[in-house]
Amino acid sequence: MTAVHLVHRRLLDPREAEQAAADPTAGAVNIPFSELPHRVHELPPRERELGIVGPEHLAREVIAWLTSVDRVGLAVEVPTPRDRPSGSEIGYLWRPNAFLCEVLPRLPRGMALELACGTGRDAIFMSSCGWDVTAADVLSDAISRAKEMADRYAPALRPIHWIELDLETGTPRFERHFDLITVFRYLHRPLFARLREWLRPGGSVVYEAFTTVHRHRYGRPSRDGRVLQPGELPELLTGFKIRHHSEDWRGQAHTARVWATLPPEHTRSGQGA
Repeated sequence: MTAVHLVHRRLLDPREAEQAAADPTAGAVNIPFSELPHRVHELPPRERELGIVGPEHLAREVIAWLTSVDRVGLAVEVPTPRDRPSGSEIGYLWRPNAFLCEVLPRLPRGMALELACGTGRDAIFMSSCGWDVTAADVLSDAISRAKEMADRYAPALRPIHWIELDLETGTPRFERHFDLITVFRYLHRPLFARLREWLRPGGSVVYEAFTTVHRHRYGRPSRDGRVLQPGELPELLTGFKIRHHSEDWRGQAHTARVWATLPPEHTRSGQGA
């Protein structure tokens, strides 16, 4: 399998794909302006300024559009030298979950399950780090966009197993047990009882969700079932070893984070996979 590395970039090249391929700009990611409205999920967080390279008139149009969707763009000079990017590198603009980036290097590679994966950015990032990834979301549109992203950013990586799955109805089952389960910005309390069934003994859970502090400021998520009370998250993982727990503002979001491991001696009361 070809070794391909995802490399974070800070510059957007909004030219048409054919132009960008014929004359690539070093350090930039090509997303044609005509495709931007359908590929917003591939951009960095809205509070981060995005550098725009390319023809001046095109840069102005892109910056105006970014402003209209509450994002910030800035025209920058084309970097030099303009070397053709390495074929073993694929640039990306989005940011993987920061907590995931902290924990993942500390874990041995294995099989990962991402629940409520959305458009797949973190699943693709884990795959690029050598994990065998299964990713699930209830929205078919999100899964479709995730597959498209994987085709663009991870064509030579181990294929990601995408599943359209409602975690709040029925009894989800998987054909394997996992070394890592990740959940970001999603909360469904009954899910915690199932995590033990889906993990291998010694496996990890990396979880982050909004708190009541966040809701008090912004009014969302609006439902009690979607926000954590102070100190609640580690209590939902009874029987796990808590490796890290924190509650704080992360940019414009107040979240609780936990990294917990299932004790190696854990035995399952039933088969969930």
